[in-house]
Amino acid sequence: MLRNNLMAGNRWNFEAGGSSYSHFDNDIDTSNLVDGKPIYYLVGASGNVIDSASNAGTVYCINCENVTVKDLSFTNNRHGVYFYNTTNSRIQNNHISNNLCSISLRDSSHSIITANTVCNNTYIIDFCLFTNNIKIYLNNFKNNTNNVRSPGSTNIWNTTSKITYTYNGSTFTNYMGNYWDDYEGNDTNGDGIGDTSYNIDSDKDNYPLMEPFENYLKPAEEKIFDTGPGTYPSIMGNHTGTITPSKMIIVHKMYTYPCVGTGGHTEYVRFYGNGLNVTKTWNGYIGDYHYIFFDPPFTLQANTPYKYEIRTGSYPQIIHEQSLPTPNGTINCTQFTDANGKIYYDWIPAIRLE
Repeated sequence: MLRNNLMAGNRWNFEAGGSSYSHFDNDIDTSNLVDGKPIYYLVGASGNVIDSASNAGTVYCINCENVTVKDLSFTNNRHGVYFYNTTNSRIQNNHISNNLCSISLRDSSHSIITANTVCNNTYIIDFCLFTNNIKIYLNNFKNNTNNVRSPGSTNIWNTTSKITYTYNGSTFTNYMGNYWDDYEGNDTNGDGIGDTSYNIDSDKDNYPLMEPFENYLKPAEEKIFDTGPGTYPSIMGNHTGTITPSKMIIVHKMYTYPCVGTGGHTEYVRFYGNGLNVTKTWNGYIGDYHYIFFDPPFTLQANTPYKYEIRTGSYPQIIHEQSLPTPNGTINCTQFTDANGKIYYDWIPAIRLE
């Protein structure tokens, strides 16, 4: 499925290791098939998502930004995903197997590769031509013939902040890398993180996982905090208050419920207190703009109060209560100041943390 303001072209002639490509200036046409599988070409795209297709052919992203390739299966291709001059994008939760190269990145930067299972490929990942500042974490690398090629590249093979996870029934907070099936190190303290780094060409995974990543992310990953939808009247403004979850919640993203027919969203959010200080700014009307994404995710501990600051835009839904109990905790309004400067003490933003 292709979603969100797609700008693309079709019928590229683009070969790995080459230095040029040609383009016939057509609209997107995902009916282009190779061995019965669709080949996707995104050119100059921003804020697009490619997802929900089974057994896809290669996805080429050329001169793109803020693109997400997720929830796909790539099998028996020359490449699974190919980024060329593409930035601030994600390759997430894909199954990539039996390809010449699972993921290729050329002259690309500041993107994330996470939660993918990469197995039985000739090469795991190929970085070339000034591909730097790629974050690669929480992936499974199994039974691949060759390792990573990254000549002259400097990338980050673990989370850049500590995250909380459950492993063998215990809870830990650590940096986390990737699972490598040929890692031969030990885990003397039983936290699921290898004691020694895993060497990757010119880089290192400093926090290799002892088991596949899915063994670390349950059951806490399944918890959410949801106020449910709100009502009118509604107006943009600045919310302050507290949130106290009754269960530990690992927060990857925040959804703001919009009023029908509006672009209601959160422009800025901060969660802080009890050792936490996380801020995030809205990325504009691109992609799933009712969401704000947190990378890396952060943890709200059970029965611990945290303060929030939320600045909203357009017409988000409001819950007109001073305090709201939910199945997974309580949220309170300290003060809401609307865009006209009027102050309220019973306006809670309608949000979902997941």
